[in-house]
Amino acid sequence: MRKQILTDNETKTFLMKAFKCSRQAVWQALNFKRDSDQARRIRQLALKRGGKLTDGYMPKCETTHEEVEKTMTQTFGPRVKLVVDKETGDVSVYVDGQLKDSYKSITVPDLMQLQYEVEQMAAAL
Repeated sequence: MRKQILTDNETKTFLMKAFKCSRQAVWQALNFKRDSDQARRIRQLALKRGGKLTDGYMPKCETTHEEVEKTMTQTFGPRVKLVVDKETGDVSVYVDGQLKDSYKSITVPDLMQLQYEVEQMAAAL
């Protein structure tokens, strides 16, 4: 995974209007495919509006997708797992089978941050 700025669709639409450009131009800027003055300004404004810069982080976990339940489960070692409801965006964190935390309608950037925190927690157990 490469460096990119993660943001919601509302912000992408805002950036398209603010810079009078296409969705493709915004995508190229946020994914560091272009490095023009406009692309740099798009990235700067995206970050100011809450976008999250990723550095290619990929969680070290086992990931399974349960199609019937519409969930994704990520297991971090033998004791910690993270369960995402694909329909609602709700996320639950379990330690030793017990619910430790839950989050409602989490965004992708926030999920990535949570994955990092859960991975660190699992490593400390």
